Amino acid sequence: MFLPLTGDSFMTALRLSGSSLFTLGLAASPREGATVVTFVAAATGLVVIALQIGYLPTIYGAYNRRETLVNMLESRAGEPAWGVELLAREQLIGSLDSLGPFFNDWERWAADLTESHVNYPWLLSFRSPYPLRSWVVSLLAVLDAAALHLALVPSRAPSAARHCLRTGFLGLRALAGVYRVELPTDPRPDASLALTYEEFSDGLDRLQAVGFPIERSREEAWRHFRGWRVNYEAAAYLLADRLGAVPAPWSGERPSLHLRGDQPMVPLRPRHRSPDDPEGHTPLLPPRPQPSSRRSETHVAGRRP
Repeated sequence: MFLPLTGDSFMTALRLSGSSLFTLGLAASPREGATVVTFVAAATGLVVIALQIGYLPTIYGAYNRRETLVNMLESRAGEPAWGVELLAREQLIGSLDSLGPFFNDWERWAADLTESHVNYPWLLSFRSPYPLRSWVVSLLAVLDAAALHLALVPSRAPSAARHCLRTGFLGLRALAGVYRVELPTDPRPDASLALTYEEFSDGLDRLQAVGFPIERSREEAWRHFRGWRVNYEAAAYLLADRLGAVPAPWSGERPSLHLRGDQPMVPLRPRHRSPDDPEGHTPLLPPRPQPSSRRSETHVAGRRP
């Protein structure tokens, strides 16, 4: 812009623009047109610096709030997080009653995540500093835990589970919309899932092995669980694939990363060490005998099938 207004050489115009934009005041031109450009460039430089000062802490604050609950979830649901493991661990330590406030926290977290990450989409790609943790997988695990609780034990499931599910799947759809992908906004409860009934049954084996209370039959629980999961599975799988999330149980495939045949990483349950059992050989709760004992033992141990 300075070059035609001053009539000087390119290097002189470059010196004028740099001095004006960075408000250094090292160079100036007496011509009227160049003076106007000098003031506009100086104002532009100040605005850019002010935006950087104002927005960078805001962006980091949103990232920090997101990762705080993700890191806290490790002690409840393992690494990588899994909804089945979340319920199993709460049952083992007798803290199922704490899930009400837990789902309330994640409802607020999902609302905050949606607001910040839709307005600043680049935050979607900011990964966790821990390789086995992912905000997508963590939210999916919490929603699965809420849906499982409602499907298996409706009389004892906290009401906060429904609110968490609603806020969570609406947020996942909004975040998936950043990638301009059309997703069903009101799917039927009997729509098909990528998650199979066999995978669902394996998860129930793990819950039964730790004594989790179950009121419904597997077939009936599957119908209700599927009715919840159709609302968020497609959006969660899309985000997990696009963002390269860690392959966790019930988190879908990663076709864009060529991880279609990769086995999910089942979280290992830590040993229950105590002064009387330093090596942690005694389990928190002896597993119940199951008809499919071989399959149940594999999942309880946390090994890959």
